Amino acid sequence: MAQLEDILGRISFSAWRLLLETPLVHATTPMLRGVWGRALKFLNEHAYADVFQGGGAASQRVPKYIIRPAPPDPITAPAIDFILVNVEPSTETVLWQAWLMACGMGLGAQREPFRVREKALLISVGRDTNALDSLACDWPVGEDPARAACKLTFPTPLRILRKGKLLEDPSLLDLAVAGGRRLAHLAGLGRGTEYRHFQERIRVAAVRVPSTAWHGERADLVRWSAAQKREVKLYGVTGSMWLPHGPGELWPLLAALRWLHVGKGSVFGMGQLEVTQPVSGSPE
Repeated sequence: MAQLEDILGRISFSAWRLLLETPLVHATTPMLRGVWGRALKFLNEHAYADVFQGGGAASQRVPKYIIRPAPPDPITAPAIDFILVNVEPSTETVLWQAWLMACGMGLGAQREPFRVREKALLISVGRDTNALDSLACDWPVGEDPARAACKLTFPTPLRILRKGKLLEDPSLLDLAVAGGRRLAHLAGLGRGTEYRHFQERIRVAAVRVPSTAWHGERADLVRWSAAQKREVKLYGVTGSMWLPHGPGELWPLLAALRWLHVGKGSVFGMGQLEVTQPVSGSPE
């Protein structure tokens, strides 16, 4: 789909895995996000506003980062994935400086210092690379991303709303439309003719792809909102579906959403998509 390739060409993102050393405290993702945010705001309020709030019109602002738990691994734990979207190199330098400051500011009630013992680049898309080539190399299933059967799983709560209500059994069409909206916002598309045409192309591509029904359950998340000074409950669902003949033209969209997430609450790690090989040759 030429338009999807064009939209992806307007987005740059990089994902890093940060291996941590937190000997005196059990570090949670919200805890790490909070101390990093405080350090960044102290260092550079302009960079803080740019990354936490996003640029452009207020109604279209999208935060430019995601901090999420890394997959559980006894060798690398504790670890997080740190994902930056459309961040200029000069700003990125400040973001890494903020991590150094955050380590000294410490975690928990006793402000215990911690350390980033290693950082590893997982993927870089769009800045000096062809987006489709990078996403194809990163696709985890089969040699042909469009045709390889795959399973789509949301291990963290997925929050897609329709008329203010949570979709508890989203279809592939729902996922594709929400994902297209996410990419369009990150690409700065606005809500004009180009956006409507893009979403229509996404819908057409989605209805062509055979998929199983959603299998999942409710999964709610409670997070502290610094802006609202209170805990906020975020309603979502976890679950999966199977694409027995592959994702077709949607594969670049799904490949990007593995890193950019979909739905509400992405900065909290919600809406993370995993793409895996089905265990067997038939739906579960």
